[in-house]
Amino acid sequence: MLKAARAEKDQLERSCLELKQELLKANSEIQHIQSMLAKVEKECGYLKEVCDRQAEQLNQTSLQLQEKASESDAEIKDMKETIFELEDQVEQHRAVKLHNNQLISELENNVMKLEEQKLDLERQLKALTKQIKEETEEWRRFQADLQTAVVVANDIKCEAQQELRTVKRKLLEEEEKNAKLQKELGAVQGNSRLVRAQGADRVRTDTRADEAVGPASQTRVWLGRLCVALSVSLWGSLRQPPRD
Repeated sequence: MLKAARAEKDQLERSCLELKQELLKANSEIQHIQSMLAKVEKECGYLKEVCDRQAEQLNQTSLQLQEKASESDAEIKDMKETIFELEDQVEQHRAVKLHNNQLISELENNVMKLEEQKLDLERQLKALTKQIKEETEEWRRFQADLQTAVVVANDIKCEAQQELRTVKRKLLEEEEKNAKLQKELGAVQGNSRLVRAQGADRVRTDTRADEAVGPASQTRVWLGRLCVALSVSLWGSLRQPPRD
């Protein structure tokens, strides 16, 4: 029984020693855990401070973001209004561009018509220039012919005047002869034979006088007609001068 008690005692001592060791180990672990817990609590305090600071910063950032969001909403609203205005301007520009394109098409058509009119006017100008040149040449020829006609008319006038003076001179001579014969007829009025002879002479004298006056009258008539024709032609030419 003693051996059994000793053995049990030894076992109990070993068990007690093991328990003491386990207790020491547990105490050391507890101290380690306590130190770790203190460290963790310290870190938790630091982290809490950090979290508080971050939370405050996040709150400030959130407020700033909210302000920015409000500003962004206002900007978005302004941008939408600007977009609407720009769309209206784009539509207006499209309408203006369409109108301008129509105007450009009309102007191009007008330009083509004007070019055609220009070509027609150039052709008309060439024809008119040719006509003016021909009319100018014709006018120059007419002036030359007119000058020649004037010279000829002056020559005819001079000749007619000379012929008229000759006829007048002959007429005066015949009138003087007639007066002389009338005086002689009055002197021998009692003699019938002489009267008949003087009457015959008078008839012949009147006939010669009429023949002398007749060409002069015809010359004056012809000269008058020629002067009238030249005057009418010259007046018509002066009223329609050649084009430059």
